[in-house]
Parts: sequence; structure tokens; C-alpha cells
Amino acid sequence: MSARNGAVRPRSGQRLTFIFRLLDWLTAVTLCVGAAALLLFVVWTPVSVKSSGVSDFYPGDLVFADKLSKHLFGFSRGDAVVLRSGRTGDGGYRLHIARVAAFQSEKVVIADGRVYIGNALLDESAYAEAFDPSLRAEFIVPTGSIFVLPDERSDLSLAAVQSYIVPLDDVAGEVRLTAFPITRLKIFR
Repeated sequence: MSARNGAVRPRSGQRLTFIFRLLDWLTAVTLCVGAAALLLFVVWTPVSVKSSGVSDFYPGDLVFADKLSKHLFGFSRGDAVVLRSGRTGDGGYRLHIARVAAFQSEKVVIADGRVYIGNALLDESAYAEAFDPSLRAEFIVPTGSIFVLPDERSDLSLAAVQSYIVPLDDVAGEVRLTAFPITRLKIFR
């Protein structure tokens, strides 16, 4: 089975085997890329931290927020969440990170530099600064909303505190992973 110029032509069975193997590899690569895209843009939201009032995150960090957890499990107090606010020039949203402090229908009182939820002190000693002791606020979180706060809050005004009552629709997801820089790799439960 030699061809012109003395070259050996592969049998047609070998050529078909090569083509099938190539198609198998292309299918596997396509499925992996599709699964990664599904995870990154449907289940997870990548967020580049520009500035952060939450002690776990620094400017330049790349974090991933889980979009499905709010629908499946809800949030817990102290969870770091990504919030959408205000449109940017390119049609997107500004993204901010804050911690969940209170849920719909809960009474929130800020007095003496501390946060009280339903008359019980909210223990945020592990991560949050105290408010200015002169700041006083009292409200009930509206239905369909949550109350979030940054960890750095010593300079917050009453108007700023009230701006942290956000509709659940404006919560992009719960932060689950700090992916970059690799030295700060951290998984949040």
C-alpha cells in the first residue's frame, strides 16, 4: 500500500480512528468550557474588589459570590454578600460587599455605638468597628429586604445607615471564595 513517491498511506480504518479520537477530545473540551462558563456566570459572580468596608477583603482581591444560595438556603447574620447598586456608564452595576445584620420584619436599634436586633445585642466583635456613640437609629427592616453593614462604620451617618436597607433583589450573592491573590485564597462557608 504505497502511494506515489514511496510514502506509506495510512489505512482508512486508522484515519477514522484518529478522527473519532479528535472528536472525542473536542467534545470533552467543549463540555468542560461550557461547564466552567455555567459555573462562572450562572452559579457564581466574579467580583473584583475596588474598595471594601469588610475586613476579609482588600482592594485588588478577586472574589466569587454564589448566586444560588440566597434562593436555596438564605443568609445568616454575618455573611458577606455582594450588593448591586447604581448603574455604571457601561450599563452594568456597581458592586459592593457588606455583612448581613438583620432580616425582614426585624427591629434594628443602633445606640451607644452598638447594633441591637429585637432588643438583643448583635455580637460583631470579631470583625466590626463600633458606630459613633452619638448615632441613634431605630427602624424595622421592610418586607423583601435585608439590613447590611460594612465592618468599618465609625464614620457612618444616619442617612448612610438607612441606605444599607436593601431589597433582596439587589443582593447578587454570598461571597464564597477569595481566589486572587493566591496567597489570600480562602473559602467561606
